[in-house]
Amino acid sequence: MQTLKDFFYSISATNMVDIAIMACLIYFVLAWFRGTKAFQILATLLGIGFFYFAASWLGLILTSVLFQYLWAAIIVVVVIVFQPEIREMLDRASPIRYLNQSQPTDVNPNVIEETVLAVADLARTKLGALIVFQRLDKLDNLVLTGKLIDALFSSEALTMIFQRTSPLHDGAVLVRKDRIKAVSCILPLSKDEDLGSHYGTRHRAALGLTERSDALCVVVSEERGEVSLVEAGKMTIYKTKSDFRQALERGLVLGKTDVQSNGASLASLLRSNWRLKIFSFATATLLWFVIVGPQSSELGISVPIQYTNLPAGMEITGKWMDRVDVRVRGTESGLANLKPGSIRAVLDLSNVITGLNYFRITNKSIQVPPGVTIAQIRPSDLNLHIETALAKKISVLPTLVGDPPEQARISITPSEVRVRALQDDLKKVTSVTTDPVNVAELIGKGKITVSVVVKPEGLKIESIDPLQVTVALKPEQP
Repeated sequence: MQTLKDFFYSISATNMVDIAIMACLIYFVLAWFRGTKAFQILATLLGIGFFYFAASWLGLILTSVLFQYLWAAIIVVVVIVFQPEIREMLDRASPIRYLNQSQPTDVNPNVIEETVLAVADLARTKLGALIVFQRLDKLDNLVLTGKLIDALFSSEALTMIFQRTSPLHDGAVLVRKDRIKAVSCILPLSKDEDLGSHYGTRHRAALGLTERSDALCVVVSEERGEVSLVEAGKMTIYKTKSDFRQALERGLVLGKTDVQSNGASLASLLRSNWRLKIFSFATATLLWFVIVGPQSSELGISVPIQYTNLPAGMEITGKWMDRVDVRVRGTESGLANLKPGSIRAVLDLSNVITGLNYFRITNKSIQVPPGVTIAQIRPSDLNLHIETALAKKISVLPTLVGDPPEQARISITPSEVRVRALQDDLKKVTSVTTDPVNVAELIGKGKITVSVVVKPEGLKIESIDPLQVTVALKPEQP
């Protein structure tokens, strides 16, 4: 399993899109199930899933194998237990549903006026009420219907239902188009911990239902006589009939209320259900890391060996390795972006002694970019012959092609270079030469810059290699 550090180095924009899509799906499912009985079952299944991944990561073979076979049965159980919820989710995610949202909902204008009259009367007498207007989403899986009545919608009917002496006043009234379909309905409660304590069960039920559907709820407070309109998990209190009527018209005819328009800001979207959003993103990231992970590949390359910190007065003699074959592991994109020189082997020669020295090239000796690891080094052992070296200044003689004019002299700048070699090799060297200099070209240009030829083997110039000198043709002084 890749380390967490490798994961962060290897993750790409495509991977982030993949995680974001999965996080949105997880959030949609959890938000849909939250507050229902199925949510507890879903939480148990998530716990089992995390336990399975933990067992696999810790190498618990028996436990991992048993849970691996158990997942096949769990999938069947999920389909059977969550059949109504899955059907509702697919219906809500259908593209046809969103196309239909552009059309006004079929609501009788009398329903709005009757609602305003009934709510005003209930608020004046401080009779608590909860009215649910069903729109596009089906509520069969969310609303536990008490008594089905299928009566014509009217303000008188609502006022009678919510009288304290009425056996039907507890619970919510479900309205579909211009009909009262059911009374004494039980709604899922909101789990929002930031909701004020002065809000009662009716307000929490309205918020809980609108968090899971596109239903529109009207709440009349029994204690304060306040009238609230709830949509998309947001609540707005209205003080006047005109404001309430306008909001109700926008919600039932145009499908958009002040609550929805005011709550559509980015900050509001980020703040709502933020704990569930963080949990969904963390779960999606963990699933990607465990199931997919950074897809790794291997690549064989030949990398240069850089010998550093060779003590002054010492030289490497004989033949030595200048490259080593390495197999590196990383993501496909990371390996594709490798540049020449981004991987190299560095060998520290600060502790060498005169004679034969043995070295082992390890992973620590290879410098690699982040997100790339070493899989294999061949060969990993090498030896170097180290001898004492001396240095002295030697004259530079040009290599001329052609005869220079008689009354002219050849000058070289610089005329000497400092060379370093083993003591026996240095005794044999009296001068060094340059690359061939064409005399005809020299006559035409006056001076030419050429490189110094380093011969014999083992001789080194103590400067930037290759060292260049300037050969000039000057007239002979009388």
